Amino acid sequence: MPRSPRARSGELGEILATELVEEHLEFEVPVRRLRYKDGREMALRGDDFVGLKLDAQQTLHFLKGESKSRANLANATISEAREALSRDDGRPTATSLLFVADRLMEGEGERRQMGRLIRNEVSSRAAPPGRTSHMLFTLSGNATPQALLDDLAAADLVRPHLSAHLRIEDHQAFIQACYERALALGND
Repeated sequence: MPRSPRARSGELGEILATELVEEHLEFEVPVRRLRYKDGREMALRGDDFVGLKLDAQQTLHFLKGESKSRANLANATISEAREALSRDDGRPTATSLLFVADRLMEGEGERRQMGRLIRNEVSSRAAPPGRTSHMLFTLSGNATPQALLDDLAAADLVRPHLSAHLRIEDHQAFIQACYERALALGND
């Protein structure tokens, strides 16, 4: 587990975002990318989280997600997140998709089939904006900044956009407590 407060904050944001997606949206996040990090303080390249779903016609849809966790969420952080979501024509990065596909291809059955579908999408760059939704998840100690609401209102109309803000007033203490409890679990 990471030691620095910044890395812990970022990872906890990604974990909470992933859980929110699976509990409240129609997307699945089949690979928890943080399990595959090279080092405890290193961030993985690519999108913070990638959600997937198949529609009734078995067409693959994506959720490209960006997570930001700050004690005090500011406008610059929200702009940085929107820039990340807009990269690669708004599609999930090939790096992220291939990472997910490779992990799924290690399995069998439906997981392996989903991995194959993802690889096909990457090779043809076929995913149009209408099949890629964007989600910006923020975790902070301050109330939802107006900039987050403005960002969502100004988002392009070619794809669905979602924003979620989780306010935890004692942001830093909460993160520290989460990691202390997680570390204690490893000592049992």
